[in-house]
Amino acid sequence: MKPGELAGVLDSYLESEGVEDYCPNGLQVEGEKEIRKIISGVSASQELFMRAVKAGADGILVHHGILWNGSQAPRIVGVFRERLALLIKEGISLIAYHLPLDRHMELGNAAVMARKLGLEELRPFGRHHGLQIGVCGEFASARGLEDVVAEISGICRRAADVFGPEDRPISSIGIVTGAAQREYYQAVEAGLDAYITGEVSEWVFQQAREEGVPYIAAGHYATERFGVQALGLWIEKNCGIEVEFIDLPNPI
Repeated sequence: MKPGELAGVLDSYLESEGVEDYCPNGLQVEGEKEIRKIISGVSASQELFMRAVKAGADGILVHHGILWNGSQAPRIVGVFRERLALLIKEGISLIAYHLPLDRHMELGNAAVMARKLGLEELRPFGRHHGLQIGVCGEFASARGLEDVVAEISGICRRAADVFGPEDRPISSIGIVTGAAQREYYQAVEAGLDAYITGEVSEWVFQQAREEGVPYIAAGHYATERFGVQALGLWIEKNCGIEVEFIDLPNPI
């Protein structure tokens, strides 16, 4: 498929048009080649781009691209220049989806993570810029917090940090992946038993203790590995394009 054609298909499926975001979603850099093989990853980086070149890929699919702040044009200098120069030299397209891939109820980061945890009755959760960018759901029966955290750690491949009560039974959870600290308040307001995101801020420590609702931080990168992998499988099935996920672990 041509780069613009593939991006158009993904724009439609992810309903990215009109989403207020910190970046342009979809085709960020148009390559010269038709896309027959894609390398996917969580975040754009020189290492990921070099891996794509080595793999003979025509396209790169990421959650965190290289263009931010909407239409504001950055200076083409330093690391940004080097990344852009590599893509243009090799004729490789870069496609990125940020909030559209967080909020999607089938392939989104939170939705995939929730299903891996065994949550049921999933519904949109976590208002941000007028959109629901996460999900919440319930377990079939209440589970101990320690067991839930252990499962989260296994799914995310890193130890999750827990703030707040340590022994609360967990029946319902809200999930907004990445850096969604403030959405914790919405989990409290909704009467959920726990909240999962990627990062944590200083104020969380005392707030979670006083609210009595556990705040679970499982890593920004780690909680956002799910969506881009799920989208890659969807592309293989529906577009006939080979997609290979490259995991470049990030401790943050």
